[in-house]
Amino acid sequence: MAFIRHVAIASKDPADTAEFYKKHFDLKELYRQPKDTGDDGVWLSDGYIYFAILKHGPNTPKLGPDQSSDFCGIHHIGFMVDDQRAKVAELDAASVPHVQDNPDGPRRASLIRNAPNEKFIGPDWVHFDVREKGWNEAIRSNTQLYELKPVSSTGRE
Repeated sequence: MAFIRHVAIASKDPADTAEFYKKHFDLKELYRQPKDTGDDGVWLSDGYIYFAILKHGPNTPKLGPDQSSDFCGIHHIGFMVDDQRAKVAELDAASVPHVQDNPDGPRRASLIRNAPNEKFIGPDWVHFDVREKGWNEAIRSNTQLYELKPVSSTGRE
């Protein structure tokens, strides 16, 4: 089973935007880049979702062919899966395109604490990440990590 564990937005002012979410929703700051200003991005969490606020503008990383980060709003989402290799194989078998900076180049992946992150393009050109570890570790290292647990089918715990 997969869970949404990551949401990224593009913002003109990541530090100011982060302050809004911290103030009004009590999100905890995990880290910022650069460390003194957060001008390039600020990463927050509620203890469950890894929430990235990325710099919007022409100097931000391209998402892939014909894709850019020169807009404000939802940038991409991320799914935590039980078996990343199996999920990537499933998506490849279904011909789900990978995000690539250069279609002839290698697949684009990012790392959080040595945890590879495969990037794909879904319906409506919504970009999404697939990984089996990394977000929980980043959250846990900076704030309380919360895990979901199923509610019993009888409605009683």
